[in-house]
Amino acid sequence: MDARKTVTDAGYIAIGLGVMGVQRAQERGRTVKEQVWGAGDCLANRGRDFETRAKETVTKVHGLGTDLTSRVEPLVEQVQSKVEQVQTKVSQVPEKVVQAMEPVTARVRERLGTAAA
Repeated sequence: MDARKTVTDAGYIAIGLGVMGVQRAQERGRTVKEQVWGAGDCLANRGRDFETRAKETVTKVHGLGTDLTSRVEPLVEQVQSKVEQVQTKVSQVPEKVVQAMEPVTARVRERLGTAAA
């Protein structure tokens, strides 16, 4: 009878540790997602600042009446394109983190006997 209680208690402890592990993984996933979104916001802000400065420069160049405008505008378009590409890639990172965590979560659930959840 004592051995049965010990085995039952050990099972409860193992399940509890598994649940805590899943919760910790989810917490870390949320933290990573927040950090990535924060980095994305920072990049977006810097991109907007750069775009604003580039537009100001274009305006100054127009005011000087030089042909530099025709050289600067394609660069501004390239920068805008690159900023959009970076924003797109940064926005995909949280999804990739979740996708990377799914097999681990499934395995933990499988081990805990909650694979259908």
